[in-house]
Amino acid sequence: MNNMGLLDDKKRTNIAGYIISMWHVEDLMRANRFDMTLVEELLIGPMDADEHAKADARAVYDTIIKRMKEQGLERQGHLHEVEEVLNELEFLHNSLLRVVNDKDYNVLFAAAQGDIAALQHQADEQADGPITTCFTAIYGVLLLRAQGKAVSPATTEAEGHFRRLLDALSMHYRQ
Repeated sequence: MNNMGLLDDKKRTNIAGYIISMWHVEDLMRANRFDMTLVEELLIGPMDADEHAKADARAVYDTIIKRMKEQGLERQGHLHEVEEVLNELEFLHNSLLRVVNDKDYNVLFAAAQGDIAALQHQADEQADGPITTCFTAIYGVLLLRAQGKAVSPATTEAEGHFRRLLDALSMHYRQ
């Protein structure tokens, strides 16, 4: 299965994992200055895959680079299709709370709500919706861990609340 196939499969089965994966790919393309020679050397070459899979990865990365450049995302931001999914998830979140009144989901949100509010308060006018805030926090923790930096017990606990909330939201999104 090619990389886009992997991303498409993740989009169908685990929408939260898809968003985190896309954010990671966007950051990798920025870190490699949108240079396919660097992407080839650092990301595709070391892959434990056959030449067909590497060609698929090459095509995916090339497409993502082109779309990011077209959309002016060289420094920050996310591809339009990723933003659309985030907007859909924010809408679904609000529907589950206010329209469906899903009891289990409400419990998960209540557990995460204090930490979400604290992060939104820190962001002030740049604050995103609660679901985007959860993704931002989880991605930030992943980056800290990748850099070998310590993550406090309180942050780890909050991350757990965010992950459980996003897992439930992903399940509802699949349905």
